Amino acid sequence: MMDLINEAPLEALFDEYSGRTFADKIKIFKKWCDFGGVPEHKATLQRLYKELDELRPIRNFLVHGETWEGAFKGKPYQPYRVGLVKKNLEYLDEFERADHGPNVFDVQQVRDATRRCAGIHQELTELRDAIAATAVPCEEQVKDAP
Repeated sequence: MMDLINEAPLEALFDEYSGRTFADKIKIFKKWCDFGGVPEHKATLQRLYKELDELRPIRNFLVHGETWEGAFKGKPYQPYRVGLVKKNLEYLDEFERADHGPNVFDVQQVRDATRRCAGIHQELTELRDAIAATAVPCEEQVKDAP
């Protein structure tokens, strides 16, 4: 998407993007999409930015976590994804005591987060395709020989 709407070479975008955290990648994505400018799709991009911002902490807990099993709050024994909580060495003990915070996800919550990711990906794909379908190819400027 960033490559499609900007003149910067893909290598430059890749260099800026690689090795960054997910939060940084979202910021870079927003910056380049806003810079590239697609005013007719601004509302869609703004909504997708919001969805990415809301999904980021959930995604981080799911990616940076461990899978444990337990039976809590009348639910059957099942796996849970327990996300790492920075500066809290007790987060697994809290899970065992059923002190579940925003870092604990049951199977359905993991599925819901996965569905949200897939939805964002699908919308970005559709947006990219819509932009590409209306794009006007750039003609290379030929310089006169000396």
